[in-house]
Amino acid sequence: MQVSPPIEPVGFDRLMRGVGPFESAPQIAVGVSGGADSVALTLLLARWVGQRGGRLLALTVDHGLRADSHAEAAKVAAWMANLGIEHRILPWVGEKPTTGIQAGARHARLRLLADAAAAQGILHLALAHHADDQAETHRLRADRASGSQGLAGMPAIREMDHLRLIRPLLPVAKARLVATCQAWGQAWVEDPSNGNPAFARARLRLSQSVGANEAQAAQTAATARAILDGDVARLLAMHARFQPEGWVVLNRALLDAPNDRVQPLVASLLRAVGGAAYPPSPASIADLLQGLREQPDRGRTLAGCRFMPLTDGWRLLREARNLQGPARFRGGGTPVTWDGRFRLSAERVGDYSVRALDDALWRLARADRPDLSRVDMPASLRWTLPAVLSGDRLIAIPHLLYTAADMPDPGVSVVPLVSVPAVPARFAVVTAADDII
Repeated sequence: MQVSPPIEPVGFDRLMRGVGPFESAPQIAVGVSGGADSVALTLLLARWVGQRGGRLLALTVDHGLRADSHAEAAKVAAWMANLGIEHRILPWVGEKPTTGIQAGARHARLRLLADAAAAQGILHLALAHHADDQAETHRLRADRASGSQGLAGMPAIREMDHLRLIRPLLPVAKARLVATCQAWGQAWVEDPSNGNPAFARARLRLSQSVGANEAQAAQTAATARAILDGDVARLLAMHARFQPEGWVVLNRALLDAPNDRVQPLVASLLRAVGGAAYPPSPASIADLLQGLREQPDRGRTLAGCRFMPLTDGWRLLREARNLQGPARFRGGGTPVTWDGRFRLSAERVGDYSVRALDDALWRLARADRPDLSRVDMPASLRWTLPAVLSGDRLIAIPHLLYTAADMPDPGVSVVPLVSVPAVPARFAVVTAADDII
């Protein structure tokens, strides 16, 4: 029987270069559940970060779904203390799902980890998914007849609202992570849900039917996806201009590119501009592109977005309907994402809300600042912008540099999420729907 070797420092350096770049003194958060995979990653990161004078923050989510979850989290905390690794436990409070438990837990865990890292100003969140996980993901998606993009599996890098999710261990077999823990003399815990046949991934593991073929197929699909994303990124650079208000100018020459490149590009743009969690169906995008080619001077709508004809292309913007309602946030606290398109924060401590800039708020702003009447912006675009209120009082329209004259400046800042299209290297557009966070 072949014995798997532990991961050595040189090998881990190479893995980290694959998910870089990092600061000269890297600050990284790592999700550590207590399993061998995440414990091994934490050990390796602690050494790697320490050699560079950086900071590692280990985060454990206490999901409360099992009676022993609190004890497991406490055990991990004790291990981290013995290792001298900064650690925090993040309890998942509130109502828990009764169906889709694993999916609900995945999303809650990622949200808690990402928020905790961002609150510390950390830009990189590391997760311990490995080659065996990737092969299983490929098999599960193949069994559901997923398309080629889904078959690429989990990305090594996923750009999120306020940090990068990195998976440096994707090329590594689980056996090597177990060997790494053993080489360090570090214990780990076994999650009983991994052997529960009620869950699809556990059933797949119990069947022992995933092998080298799935691993190779996943790698092949990932390589193809990386090539596709590179081509799409080049097309974006040539034919798209992103605007701070969350809309895009598209050149008509874009449609001269091969359709197998244009279609995923448009799918990505529709997600970004419309703020949707998922793109529309390939068939509806194909119909849209056919219509734009046949009648380029006619406006089109799809997935909450509008294509408005310009002289040599289109203005792609969010439709002014089905916008997110008011979202509350605390000044000086965690930023809020509104409508899936903008992330807002305020420096001045206080309770605020953000909502769409409707006509009533626009009249109030112009009454306070008559010069706003000269703003050259179509109403269809203005209606999709965020406005910030304190109680019922309009206090800021950040995109128009408006602050209420008789109110303290709240120091509102806004980041357009559309400014980072979902196609950087390492196919960061892959949805988290089937990730095993």
